[in-house]
Amino acid sequence: MHRWIWLLLATGMAVGAGADEPEPGRTDGPEGSEYGTGGYRYARTGGDFYVEGFFGSATVESDGRELDEDGSETDLISGLNLGYEIEDWLAFQLGYGFIWDQETNLFSAGMRSSYDLQPFIYFFSLDAELYSPDEGSANFGIVPGVGAELALRENLRVGLRFQRDFVFADDSIGINRFTAKLQFGF
Repeated sequence: MHRWIWLLLATGMAVGAGADEPEPGRTDGPEGSEYGTGGYRYARTGGDFYVEGFFGSATVESDGRELDEDGSETDLISGLNLGYEIEDWLAFQLGYGFIWDQETNLFSAGMRSSYDLQPFIYFFSLDAELYSPDEGSANFGIVPGVGAELALRENLRVGLRFQRDFVFADDSIGINRFTAKLQFGF
């Protein structure tokens, strides 16, 4: 019996010693072509466009405008962002928003940096904005924002975002925006 055990061990060691390790190889094809064939289920490359609609509330605070007793007014906001993912973590976006009762247009351009922990995606955005009410002068603003998304499918996400608009004007205008969003990538 011992002879068979020793014979099996010797045969196993000989087979194991004779097996060569695979040589380093090449992946022919375009950059990112290996994704989807191995263990990279959620890996994405850049170059994707997206359309994002949003709807929520905007609280406008101002020293010089007629607002509520506390110096602020809350209204509905809606809009659309169009973006291009330069890399899987960095995107450039253009946007338009409209604050309904105050009849204020918001035109923006900026960037978005995301951290992907599928199925959740966390992001930070920074936009430059043109604050343009129907009555009064247009002003420039900076808009940082944070948010989280849930990936429902590869190209479909839902999420929430908070943004704070710092509008550079004589009457110190600030806007707090809390919105729900739906993003479709293509």
